[in-house]
Amino acid sequence: MVIARLRRRRGPKRVYRPPEIKLTFSDFIDIVAMTYFGKWAERLVKAFELDQALRRAGLPHYPTMYAARTLLFTFVSFVLALYFSLIILLSILPLIIKLLLVLFLMIVPVLVFAYFLAYPSAKASERKNGVESELPFFAAYLATMARGGASISQVLERVARLKVFKAMRREASMVIRDVNMFGKDPMEALEANALDHPSHLYRDFILGYVTTVRTGGDVLHYLEIRTQDVFNRRMTDLKLIAERMSMFTEMYITVAVIMTLVFYVFFTISAIFPAGKFAGIAGLTLFSFAVLPTLTLLILYMIHASQPKSPISFKTPYRAFIFVGIPLALTTFPIMFYLTGAYHVFERVDKGVIMGLDTTLAATLIAMSLPPAYEHVKENRKLKGLSRATAAFLRDLAEIRKTGLSPERSIISVVQERSYGPLDRIVKKLATALIMGLDVEHALRRVLRGVRSWILLANMRFLSDSIMVGGGSPETLDALARYAYNLVELEEELRKRLRPYIAMPYLGAILVSAASLLVLGFTVKGLGLAPGGETAGFGAFGGIGGGVTPQEMANVALYLSIGAIFNSWLMGLVAGKIQDTRLSAGFLHATILTIISLIVSLVTLRTIELMA
Repeated sequence: MVIARLRRRRGPKRVYRPPEIKLTFSDFIDIVAMTYFGKWAERLVKAFELDQALRRAGLPHYPTMYAARTLLFTFVSFVLALYFSLIILLSILPLIIKLLLVLFLMIVPVLVFAYFLAYPSAKASERKNGVESELPFFAAYLATMARGGASISQVLERVARLKVFKAMRREASMVIRDVNMFGKDPMEALEANALDHPSHLYRDFILGYVTTVRTGGDVLHYLEIRTQDVFNRRMTDLKLIAERMSMFTEMYITVAVIMTLVFYVFFTISAIFPAGKFAGIAGLTLFSFAVLPTLTLLILYMIHASQPKSPISFKTPYRAFIFVGIPLALTTFPIMFYLTGAYHVFERVDKGVIMGLDTTLAATLIAMSLPPAYEHVKENRKLKGLSRATAAFLRDLAEIRKTGLSPERSIISVVQERSYGPLDRIVKKLATALIMGLDVEHALRRVLRGVRSWILLANMRFLSDSIMVGGGSPETLDALARYAYNLVELEEELRKRLRPYIAMPYLGAILVSAASLLVLGFTVKGLGLAPGGETAGFGAFGGIGGGVTPQEMANVALYLSIGAIFNSWLMGLVAGKIQDTRLSAGFLHATILTIISLIVSLVTLRTIELMA
């Protein structure tokens, strides 16, 4: 009775129910992949060493699961390719078109399989390039903090929070994860991170540091020597990058100028003869607006992959391009299309219509490029001279600190005694904040808000941490100033070596714009001889007899001129990417090259008319 009463008071017995596990679509894909392709996936991992590739790439994927996904997506793409191939074979398309489409569909599963296998290698290369770009900065920061007495754990925790780093922040986060979640010793976690790293520079630097710490060696001496070695090696790498840019530029000019002229001559002659008119015009259009732009985009990607990356991205020019440039271009096109008389292209094609279309296209491209170009120029004016002024400020600060003043008083004294040009506005605000009683970290956080110079942000971040952690000793500030000058030298060395290659896209654009139309004029003039030996007269545009009408020649000239203007705009993007390592710089060059190409095309059209 008593037990029954107690049970009634306690209520019914509760049964433990495990929490419901909600599967996402990605989890469902993984379950299907492991169920049907698990055994094959294990063989694939061993055959292609995917476990090592994933570790080098820093991807948190289980190798067998990744291989199973690869096989699943390859199988699905193969089934879809068979399905669409069957539909194409049963269609009424010509046999040659069927075969080409089926061949393309059969290649798709191979491309999917190759993509999944190549993805870890691509990510490993991206990881390597990112770390090697930031390694001099990280080495300088580590040496500065070690001189101030900071431990490696403190340094890694700060690096994991610093926005001036991108690749190194990810590496530091991975080390901290191993320490906090898996209980590893900091040295052990740092060593494990470096052992499978794709960058041998980073691996040698970190493993040497770990060995020096474990054996009780002189850590400061090691960091100073190796940091200087890293800077020297980076200088050598920049020379190699400049040579690689030279190779890409020469490759692009070869394709965009020499090969373009060869194909233009071929397509022009094909369009002139009656048997190949359609093929010539179609080939000219395909090459000008599909093949050549695709090659330009490929060269841009190769240049982007080879250039050092900055952790700070400039999004304002691209926002201006999307939200201002494109709407402005859509507004400009119909206005210019009507004002220039280009709308007569639906009735006839003559010299006036061609000039009108050229002007319309150029005005549209310029309207699309001017807003991002303006934003880029505005950003560049803010950044001009900041890097060199920052290095000079840190050098003077280190000298004043040697007199015995505190770091804060040294900053105030330096600002009051000397002008630093573009840096004056920032350091004066910094001195004012310090006089009001703010500490260095909070003062710098206030004055650097909105600044986009990576060199300035990195060095000021180093300065703040060296003062907050190590007290800003004269030796530490002196080392920081020395590293700042090295960083500036790296930046200026790359710009200096890339500057000569900017002229090549300009020369290429002028050659394509002028030579393509001149080739058309000379070709038609040479083929336009009358049977009796007399030169057939050119019409209003420069047309000829002998079976080639002015209208046909005008059609060819139209495609040549607008293709030259459009590809000159793309060449401007390449020139900007080479000059400033940012695509946003290309909009300014694209605007200039579009204007040049338009002028050259109009002058060349006039020259062809005078040749008659």
